[in-house]
Amino acid sequence: MRDVIDLARAGFRHKLGTYLVMTLLVAVTVAGYLAVSSYWADAATVSKGKAEPLNFPYLKAHVVHAYLSNPPVSNDPEVPSPPRKFVPLFNDRELDRIRKLQHVESLSVALSQDSFSRFGYLEFLSIEAGNALWADLDLRAGGLPQNSREILIPDTVPDASSYLGQVIRVRVIRSVFPQSFWKHSVLKDAPDPEPVKDLEVVGVYHPSSPMLSGLVGWLEVRRVDDYPELDPKEVRMDWPVPNTLFLKLDDPTKAHSVSLSWRVLYPEMPEAEFPMNPPSKVEWYPDLSETMMQRATQEVAQPVFANTINAFALGAIGIFAGMFLSFLDRRKELGIMKTVGIESSKIAATISTEVVFCGVLGTLAGILIAEGLTTYYITGITGNPIVIPWTAVVRGVSVAALLLIVATYIPNAMARQGTVMELLHGRPIPIVRKRA
Repeated sequence: MRDVIDLARAGFRHKLGTYLVMTLLVAVTVAGYLAVSSYWADAATVSKGKAEPLNFPYLKAHVVHAYLSNPPVSNDPEVPSPPRKFVPLFNDRELDRIRKLQHVESLSVALSQDSFSRFGYLEFLSIEAGNALWADLDLRAGGLPQNSREILIPDTVPDASSYLGQVIRVRVIRSVFPQSFWKHSVLKDAPDPEPVKDLEVVGVYHPSSPMLSGLVGWLEVRRVDDYPELDPKEVRMDWPVPNTLFLKLDDPTKAHSVSLSWRVLYPEMPEAEFPMNPPSKVEWYPDLSETMMQRATQEVAQPVFANTINAFALGAIGIFAGMFLSFLDRRKELGIMKTVGIESSKIAATISTEVVFCGVLGTLAGILIAEGLTTYYITGITGNPIVIPWTAVVRGVSVAALLLIVATYIPNAMARQGTVMELLHGRPIPIVRKRA
């Protein structure tokens, strides 16, 4: 065995360039496999409902301040419809119905507005006092707003802490509603009486999600007990008029289930065509239903899988070509070994040992490259850092070993089967020799 190792070491030094190329091929193949498989595992956690949506345990919904509780029963103008009855969403009774949905831990009321300031265009989100959302803000400096004249700014603002105590002028453009959002014509929003506001920066927070990433202020909401009138010409709510709900989930993977429960609670939801049902009342952010994510991950996985197979195939071809060229260059050397009495099995073992050197070095380099890629350059679909599990490393080592075995089978067999005359004089060597 010691002789085999010494011969292999000498052969490795003699063909250093060839073996370095093979080592790099193994490293790139292993690194690609680990990075791709770990990325796919991260994507699969979303499609299987095992990851937090955007690392934020909330569902964000844009809503209007009232909904039609008795939608028309028919579009036929000859069929009389019952008198329309509107119910305020922002009263304790309705909000308690939403809080009691399964997997909803708490509910926060907010007002979302488009705004401009010295920080550029940002959402201006005013959160009702006492809501649970305040406790989940990742405050980095200062304190929370105590009245409507104070705001928080995100730490994405350059030198954010330097603005503590300063007064910032904020121009409110309009309330935020999606372009597809349509509401009944009788619902009237009271306009913001103060579109230009001078607000003091009292704190800096770290945005943990795109759902909550702009200016954050304090809001006091006036509840509406009821709209008793049937067939009203206008349904108003005094300013401020909230338009956003945050539902905190006890299990963020159940976001799709909560969305379905909401649709059961409020059947007049977006899918129904107008005028069979009243207008869309809510739009969820983000739209991470399990079926949508399964479709997205499938679309991502198909080309990624194809490219991975191509990488493995190219790696195997490259390793095979390198080993075969090395074998052809060393035919006379191997023939001389057989001439001096070295057994064919030891010669084949020498070639295999040289390949083991390449495999071990290439695999270690591939693991290090994959760790660097997933740490500094690749982020998963979930937004979480990609972690390479030990099972993926074991599979990567197995894949590298399989590639090496397949790629070196023919050179190994030819070294074992070749006679002295065939090796010395460059004659064809059969891979499988028929024995008399």
